[in-house]
Amino acid sequence: MGFLSPWFLLGAVAIGLPIWLHLLRQHRRTPMSFSSVMFFERRVQSSIQQRRLRYLLLLAMRVLVLLFLALAFASPFVNRKVVAATARTLTVIAVDHSFSMRYGNRMRQAKLRAAQELSALRGNTLAEIVAVDSRVEALTPPLMDRRPLLSAIESIEPTDLASSFGQFVRAMRVREQTTGMWLDVRFVSDMQQTSMPRSFKDLQMGPHTALHLISVAGSRAPNWAVEAVNASPHVYDPRSTQVTATISGWQTDASTKRVSLLMDGTRIASKDIRVPPSGRAEVEFLGFNVPYGMHRAQVQVEGGDELAEDDAFPFSIERSDPRKVLFLSAAGRIRDPVYYRAAMESAPDTGLVIRPASLEQAASEDLAQYAFIVLNDVGALPPSTEQHIREYVQNGGSLFVALGPASAGAARAPVTADRYGTAHQVQEADFIDGQAAALRGVGNLANVRFFEVARLDPKPDARVLVKLADGSPLLIEERIGEGRVLTFGSGLDNVSNDFPLHTSFVPFVAQTGRYLGGNDESARTLVVGSQVELRAGGDNGAAASVIGPDGKSELTLNEAAKAVSFPLERNGFYEVQRAHGRRELVAVHADRRESDLTPIPEQTLALWRNMGEPVPASGKRVVEQPGQPWNMWRYALLLALAAALAESIIANRYLLKGRQPG
Repeated sequence: MGFLSPWFLLGAVAIGLPIWLHLLRQHRRTPMSFSSVMFFERRVQSSIQQRRLRYLLLLAMRVLVLLFLALAFASPFVNRKVVAATARTLTVIAVDHSFSMRYGNRMRQAKLRAAQELSALRGNTLAEIVAVDSRVEALTPPLMDRRPLLSAIESIEPTDLASSFGQFVRAMRVREQTTGMWLDVRFVSDMQQTSMPRSFKDLQMGPHTALHLISVAGSRAPNWAVEAVNASPHVYDPRSTQVTATISGWQTDASTKRVSLLMDGTRIASKDIRVPPSGRAEVEFLGFNVPYGMHRAQVQVEGGDELAEDDAFPFSIERSDPRKVLFLSAAGRIRDPVYYRAAMESAPDTGLVIRPASLEQAASEDLAQYAFIVLNDVGALPPSTEQHIREYVQNGGSLFVALGPASAGAARAPVTADRYGTAHQVQEADFIDGQAAALRGVGNLANVRFFEVARLDPKPDARVLVKLADGSPLLIEERIGEGRVLTFGSGLDNVSNDFPLHTSFVPFVAQTGRYLGGNDESARTLVVGSQVELRAGGDNGAAASVIGPDGKSELTLNEAAKAVSFPLERNGFYEVQRAHGRRELVAVHADRRESDLTPIPEQTLALWRNMGEPVPASGKRVVEQPGQPWNMWRYALLLALAAALAESIIANRYLLKGRQPG
């Protein structure tokens, strides 16, 4: 028992009031006539004998009224067990169909075991079929008819996605809560150790769930795979081509493996390497010829094993000429592009060449031919030129805006219209967002001093990539339509800062250039389950396109017009055309954690099984809910009313008795 508002119990001290009143009642005596009291000795008469409790029943009722009122306001409660109706059991037959289930005949064995579990159920048992990889998909509703359940089992095929046992457990907990039934879960899987969550607590089943783990893995499953490939997606000089691949073996003996480099299905190079037991080795291919255009390439380990799908690692590679970057500055300032061009040309494989031009030339230029545009300290732009550049960005172009000393009086950034003020104070960069794609590999800007900066006031949807020591933004990124803009709150020379004199200037210029030019390496080789971006802004009326590994379109007409992204769920090559018109060849590979087929130790499986609760033979269970507080304030109030009524009756009787003549 407890009290929801225990402070109201202090009201119980009010029971002292009726006790005090009863003690003050004076004892009455009948007056007697006497001739004179002058001969009597004066003394103080004691009244303690007269102050005694009388009418005890009336006092008790008054005390009870106050006590019950205090209890009612304190809200006393007790915990009661609520017993619900008998809950029925739902049998969930879950089958793992992740990438690792492609090994040997594991998928066929899993479907056979699932069918055996289904046939062993009693005829009136509700059951459903679930397929598990990184997602949990219910293939049927709860049914007693065995034919659609068996058909669902037969329809399960392995995917290229990784499995996640933590996600599976979370889905079963939600299923238990939504159905209100006891779950009898039969999970058929190869029990791959790499599918375990980081914390074992994430495998805790629901309180009304029984778990049966059925493994189709053998004691040893040797497997070879191309674990990783490191290659530049863009080639500008065939003499500098380089591909490095890592060949790994799991539960394998030492062996010599032949590794080949293929392009568009044609083998162009092969090498033999020695791989240690259950180890890895690297192989390198240099200086091979790449024709102009986009190509499907892969590194393949030969010899074969029972999981052939990870013996090759796909990657895309494109040969093209370097693209031009339009560097705009005010007329007559011929020294403006010196530092920027020198940094871009000294960085390897940027694929970008700088073309300086004046603002007057920009109005007549075909901007679509440029990888991106640099506005270097131009101040206020002519309206027609600004609109011309803005349309270029909205249609998918990119822009780098540098706000140097000549921009101090403008107070408004060109194209983006960001407001800013100018500060003359020596500061250093205090924060750099290393997770941003525009700054990947740049490191920090240690010891770079900025003498004059534009204090930018970014829009709510802008992303701050670099901050100064006082917390003000130095570099921000924002979207305009399908394009992206980087705004730098200083110049690209050594007038407003000493940035060009530091080693961090070259990687900064090179990486921001690659990012703005669309040469982001992470977008060309992705793991299965990743999303590819189709459009950045809203609906601009342009359609996107995705052609899958089988050569068929992956998008409906509605998705092509409106979809923002698309999930890549199969191993192979996707031809992607984004809404701004840029075409890319994206290589997608299965998560190589799936290639490690080491099973979960039996001791761990036993602990996982014990997290569930056995299902009774009757197939039904009485569900006892957790204790719930039962508030008894109403009963305390009723008792207070009853005591008040009794007090009135008793007080009335004493009053009538006192009025009777003596």
